[in-house]
Amino acid sequence: MPTRRTVRVAEVLRKELSACMSQSLDLEGLLITISSIDLPPDMKQAFIYVSTLNPEVDQTHALKLLNRNRAHWQSSIGRRLGTKFTPQLHFRFDDAIERGDRVMEILTQLEREQRAAGIVPAKADVKGGGK
Repeated sequence: MPTRRTVRVAEVLRKELSACMSQSLDLEGLLITISSIDLPPDMKQAFIYVSTLNPEVDQTHALKLLNRNRAHWQSSIGRRLGTKFTPQLHFRFDDAIERGDRVMEILTQLEREQRAAGIVPAKADVKGGGK
């Protein structure tokens, strides 16, 4: 369970890291966004989950670029953060969107199969049946 302090520090990290990422020429055109930040209670490490709006982005290449800038960003953020330790940044791609899309795809396929088998009425039948 995150504490108020870890939530506040994670938000400051998100804001500062977003500013650093937007100024980085390495990341131009990649459209990388921070999905979430997982900050353990000791705040010595920060797991930065990123995603991209461009499905054609090579995730391995993008992570290399993020990690190449990691040390510079850590020191820059550390100066502004004002905590005893600056969390060590660890970048990971957030695959929650893809997992969510896959779950929706499976549910839609199941609904089609059930409708074809006559198990589930079509959506229009369910809505109009209450008169």
